[in-house]
Amino acid sequence: MKIRLVGSSAGDGGGHQFLMSYVVNDVVAFDAGGIGFAIPLDAQRAIEHVFLSHSHIDHIASLPSFVENVSSADTSGPVVYGSAETLDCVRTHIFNDQVWPDLQRLSHGETSFLTMTPFDCTTALEVAGIRVLPVELDHLVPTVGFLIDDGETAVAIVSDTGPTDAIWRLANQIPHLKAIFLEATFPDSMAWLAEKSKHLTPALFAAEVAKLDADIPVIAIHIKPAFHADVVNELEALRLPQLEIGVPGNEYRID
Repeated sequence: MKIRLVGSSAGDGGGHQFLMSYVVNDVVAFDAGGIGFAIPLDAQRAIEHVFLSHSHIDHIASLPSFVENVSSADTSGPVVYGSAETLDCVRTHIFNDQVWPDLQRLSHGETSFLTMTPFDCTTALEVAGIRVLPVELDHLVPTVGFLIDDGETAVAIVSDTGPTDAIWRLANQIPHLKAIFLEATFPDSMAWLAEKSKHLTPALFAAEVAKLDADIPVIAIHIKPAFHADVVNELEALRLPQLEIGVPGNEYRID
């Protein structure tokens, strides 16, 4: 399985993740923070499916641009999946003819610029050769993580969340789980803000990793740029044996 941690800004050389999006095997995106801004147009056109974890702007910021970039009158546009709450937010506050044109309304005949498909946390979806199971997390708005499985390799993307349990219970049931992408948003000195905003600090990150049965790579993502150095130092001080710091722009080959 190939997972690209999409870069957030063409001009940033500091390895900061301002916006959140991940592309699996070139054709399935998880979150749309940067896919419409920070990857070449040909790479955008290859993406056929987009799964949204939740409605916060760093996870959906480039969605309107992405849909416009890849859609045409001759072909159907991408399919965007999300919870009912997330898709309702996107329709009401973005594709509303005020912030951005309502591309569903503008679709006609056999051409669909945008298809929105709701999911729930009881049913896996099969797309482009992978099985995607959304799992509820604990955040300020309805939010899911994703268990992604191609039959031989499985990974989990766990962002945004405070301490949680369901996704670890399910992940521990997958014998071929090979990697975890897990958020670490604030430094430990800001545990009070992490608690209020339902995010993780390095100490909480370690507690979540301890819920895993498998000794597999855990890649830290969603590190707030303003606190990047502090969070990375605190994560590395934990000396977790399989810790990696996620690098925007990197492609991870997991098998």
